[in-house]
Amino acid sequence: MISTTTAGPRRALAAGAALTLTVTLAACGGGKNNNGGSGGVLTVATGSTGNFIRNFNPFAPQPLQATNGMIYEPLFHLNAAKAGEIEPWLATKYTWSDGGKTLRVTVRTNATWNDGKPFTADDVAWTFQMAKESKAQNMYALPIDSAVVEGKDTALIKFSKSAYTKEYFILGKMKMLPKHIWSKIPVKERATTLNTNPVGTGPWKVKSVKGMTMDLVARDDYYFKGLPHFKTMRYRSFTGNSAVTAAVTSGQIDWGGGFIPDIKKNYLAKNKNFELVNIPLATTFFLPNAEQGPTADVNVRKAISAALDREFMNRSVYDGQAPVANPMALLLPNYESVLDPSLKDAVIETGQGKVDQYLTASGYTKSGGAWEKNGKKLSVTVELVSGWTDYVSVAQLAKQQLKKAGIELVVKAESYAQWSNNRARGQFQMLLDNSGYTPDPRAYYAQLLDSTIPPKIGESTNVGNFGRYSNPVMDNALDKIASTKDPAKQKPWYYKIQQEFIKDMPAIPLFYGQNEQEFNGNRVTGYPTEDNLYAAPSIWLDPDGGWVAARIKPANGKAGK
Repeated sequence: MISTTTAGPRRALAAGAALTLTVTLAACGGGKNNNGGSGGVLTVATGSTGNFIRNFNPFAPQPLQATNGMIYEPLFHLNAAKAGEIEPWLATKYTWSDGGKTLRVTVRTNATWNDGKPFTADDVAWTFQMAKESKAQNMYALPIDSAVVEGKDTALIKFSKSAYTKEYFILGKMKMLPKHIWSKIPVKERATTLNTNPVGTGPWKVKSVKGMTMDLVARDDYYFKGLPHFKTMRYRSFTGNSAVTAAVTSGQIDWGGGFIPDIKKNYLAKNKNFELVNIPLATTFFLPNAEQGPTADVNVRKAISAALDREFMNRSVYDGQAPVANPMALLLPNYESVLDPSLKDAVIETGQGKVDQYLTASGYTKSGGAWEKNGKKLSVTVELVSGWTDYVSVAQLAKQQLKKAGIELVVKAESYAQWSNNRARGQFQMLLDNSGYTPDPRAYYAQLLDSTIPPKIGESTNVGNFGRYSNPVMDNALDKIASTKDPAKQKPWYYKIQQEFIKDMPAIPLFYGQNEQEFNGNRVTGYPTEDNLYAAPSIWLDPDGGWVAARIKPANGKAGK
């Protein structure tokens, strides 16, 4: 493992310095694997997503989980659980120059697409050039100017402005696509094709998708020698959290990530070899639509926030395991290095007095215990996934608390497909959601706040800023962070973001989100733990889940049937 330690975010790597990543032959592999999995089935739970739709399009609002990491891969693995850790994936070296406007990437020479054709630097250059030419394919709003092949195994990517702080997206999130497949798909169809039989570089190929079961089969020519360790990876979906919990606690699932109430009693106590890995990687929010509807008013957002008793929710729903978030929504302790010292002890303001103050300032008056304006009562609809029982409980408690404060909250539970589609298109008043899952605080805030990411309401994005929040002060601060590699010069702009977040509340922070991952130690080993956190342990996390899936092993050398 290659570990890079810096005083600040990883984007502080010296400009012009080449970061060469060396790995052993056993890790890199070469030629034919001749393994194709040691046999058996790795069974994982995707959660309460209902029937699978055979869609492996990485540009879709919500492609099947196997799309990212298992089938399509990025250039490097940037460990989402440990800032600064990076390992070779499809590339072995990268070099920044020209103040972050030029990037050279050296690709590995032993990788192939699952149709047998070689993976090359031309595929890398074409993938970035495609993103330059189409906003729909430029999922991370990268300022790409050009992308070409330089020499035999190098892709040269130029940016219109410094892209240091986009490094996580460029190297660790953007998936490489086969030019010989995707160049034949008309530009207008690239975002909508279902891509039912995907051609990727990953360790798995799609075998079958039927109802609530999806099977992947291990490739026998994967470039990481000896990986993956299972012959089949089986995804199981469920109709709700209760069904997921029953499957996990009965030992049917090898790797799950569903919420289990009172998990010590209802899971860990059931079998001595059941193990829980819980590494907080995100913040749970009420995400308001900042462009239209009642929550476009900052005072309404602040009033909703002030009416909530988060600690009561934490105790009632999460048994005290989901600490209350801070008002600047900074994920701590992960991003401790960029915390504004003046906000170290900041807490979210609450109380009826604050509710009254904010709503009165926006022209609302109280009548019969309810707030109204122009003869219309203040009512906000929050959407959430019907099967996520912990979120359902949180929303119901919020409804009671807001009613007491004079605000109506309409709870709308819906299918995951409907919820994710509404989120992608910005067609909602408020969502119960979470954000994070990145080792980079700039990437975290950009996903929440960058106004260049989302298209207009009605058009899709699966990157972030789903509420269509726009603030030139935030955008300027993000740009200033991107313009320097010096952590000392970046910090004041992080502080500005935190101060502005408290002022504007573009999202309503609730808790540090739980990230419970359950592993059946009777059947599997080699998964990330607190002592060996080689990747984020979440099955659903893009792309860490793919990195882990290839490395998890049968317990005692015995694979599941």
